[in-house]
Amino acid sequence: MQKGLDLLLSKYTVDEDAVISPDGASATVANGEYKLLFWEAERRISELYNIYMSGRLGDACTYRISHIAKQGSDIWSLLWREAGILSFTVNSDITEIFAIGGERTMNCIVTCANGTIATIELAATLAEGEGDIDKHEIICVEGVACDRVVDTQVPQQSIYLFGENKETYKDVDAELFGYSEDDVARIRTAFRLAKDEGYRAESARKAALLDKVVACAKVSLEKLENVKVG
Repeated sequence: MQKGLDLLLSKYTVDEDAVISPDGASATVANGEYKLLFWEAERRISELYNIYMSGRLGDACTYRISHIAKQGSDIWSLLWREAGILSFTVNSDITEIFAIGGERTMNCIVTCANGTIATIELAATLAEGEGDIDKHEIICVEGVACDRVVDTQVPQQSIYLFGENKETYKDVDAELFGYSEDDVARIRTAFRLAKDEGYRAESARKAALLDKVVACAKVSLEKLENVKVG
């Protein structure tokens, strides 16, 4: 991923250097380390934000989020990501959470400052080698916005090869051709951190709030009660 990031920094002559961590979870920019809110650079997530913020669908009635990852995945990292997607797509901070679950599964009810109520279903139960399955659906007064094709239960690819190989391809970025969709989002986010000082400050604020959301979820899981985030 660092090679792709260096390509963008050089191509667009960005003054600040940036170093992305080997796991793609954070980037060091201007002597500061920032957690990557990489979903904000994913096309399907940014378009979900655009549809909702356009106001065409009216106010949100509820928001349904699900994410199933492979066995051994950190359930709290999944919550951190999905809470971030929720907050970003409805442009509102999370104010309250209720969580219930076990070691590999968790369900949450989350409230945002603008009144949006969301359910977040998480699981780390897929077999090794299987890709994550996630879906984000905002049900509004005038319609529904979703980041997946209608009635689709699993993520779709752009190109399918049938026969002996049965390979799939989903290249989404001409400049970063060959990188996975997830890696492209992480590289693009690190690049934005390097070129935009204002985004660095906002990103740090959002990450700190997401840390609080996860901490409050742990308290809720223990006490089985709603917990205010703050």
